[in-house]
Amino acid sequence: MIFSSFRFLLFFLIVLALYYGWRGRRWRNVMLLVASYVFYAAAEPRYVGLLLGTTVIDYVVAHGIVRTDSRARQKAWVWLSVLWNLGVIGYFKYADFFIQNVNEAAQALGFHPDLQLLHIVVPVGVSFYNFQSMSYALDVYRGQTKPTSNFIEFALCVAFFTHLVAGPIVRVGELLPQIERGTTTRWDDVVAGINRFAQGFARKALVADNLAPYVDRVFADPGSFNGLTLWCASIGFAVQCYCDFAGYTDMAIGCARLLGFWLPENFRWPFLARNVADFWRRWHMTLYSFMRDYLYISLGGSRVSPARQVLNALITMTLVGLWHGAAWNFVLWGVYNGVLVVGYRLLAGGLRRARGPAAFLGTLPGRMLGVACTDVLFFLSFALFRSRGSLHGALDNVGRMLTLDGSGQRLLNGWVPLAFAAVLLGSLACELRWYERAGAWLRGRPWAVPLEALGYALLIIALVLCAPHDTQAFVYFQF
Repeated sequence: MIFSSFRFLLFFLIVLALYYGWRGRRWRNVMLLVASYVFYAAAEPRYVGLLLGTTVIDYVVAHGIVRTDSRARQKAWVWLSVLWNLGVIGYFKYADFFIQNVNEAAQALGFHPDLQLLHIVVPVGVSFYNFQSMSYALDVYRGQTKPTSNFIEFALCVAFFTHLVAGPIVRVGELLPQIERGTTTRWDDVVAGINRFAQGFARKALVADNLAPYVDRVFADPGSFNGLTLWCASIGFAVQCYCDFAGYTDMAIGCARLLGFWLPENFRWPFLARNVADFWRRWHMTLYSFMRDYLYISLGGSRVSPARQVLNALITMTLVGLWHGAAWNFVLWGVYNGVLVVGYRLLAGGLRRARGPAAFLGTLPGRMLGVACTDVLFFLSFALFRSRGSLHGALDNVGRMLTLDGSGQRLLNGWVPLAFAAVLLGSLACELRWYERAGAWLRGRPWAVPLEALGYALLIIALVLCAPHDTQAFVYFQF
């Protein structure tokens, strides 16, 4: 069920009614668990057993870790969790990719193995819930989380429908305590939840879904369009992806808030990032923190030699790219971002020793220059990310963008710069807390409530008039 569909809204209203109709914490948890499995079964009925199997394995692993004092046995339990979760992700997402590349490599060497593709259908959200479940076992092994004896509560933590299929990646230590103690919802939570859901719905329906047809048209045959058009489409896809994924996150956080739960933030206005390192602290923050804590630090992090630090960063970002999909353009996208992160670290180290450039970057023009350069690099990377097909085609798209190749059809879209400007202005308003200041100024004034009602009415009118008739699936459902 897509969050922006009438079907989901009806489902969620039923869940809300049942949740607040029962007062007991245990019965509420059982109801939410059943609702979460119904939600997942509506999209992937054949893979419900896979979700349950992952939950059972990591529940057993966590208890196996604490029931032995042998470090070797504890590691064996952890490896069971890691091999299961990564094995599930590897099989469903990468088996056909591996077979295809083996065939191509063998043919290049003169062999003809003709291995048949499995044509596996990837379960929705498999990377999200397997990462979350695996992090529970790892945290128990590290002593950062105590295992729960209540299977229902742990199963709800893994399968909670608000974040199940597209994140944010919620760690068990963040959500399980809320489930264990139960939730109480105040009127402020209701208002904030509805507000957050409405924001996400607007981002999705008004911006992302309107940009999708143009982006799809250009990237369906990018070789037919000139470099300027590819820039426009790449910027459009970056804004579409942000509004789509951040919109989903807003709606997930809003739904959880209406039920009394708090989910972690996943975006913090990435188009205002001053450098590539700052960008990754703002974009898909739960994935970034997961890879940092469980991969980069496990490889040695910044505690090793400079050469190893570079290698660790490159490995981490390459796997971030591969996490997004089984295609070489995603691998190249990860390598590209890894090179940017490493390059920035080296550049930042040099700038800190040069007082003049460092002082300039601290000024308003310097900060604006940093934001502009970061956004341009970000848009260029999304040309790699969106390019489907051969690796040569993805590199060709980037090359024609860098040279502003004039050959091919010119197909620009005025909605793209307007959408980017709107997102940038909204991000700036949030970064500078304009909304909070305006809200504080309005609070208590007699006409504040009618003004807020007018704002919601205008939003509804905009959704009715501007939202596409065909609801687009969320971009990150495929990851």
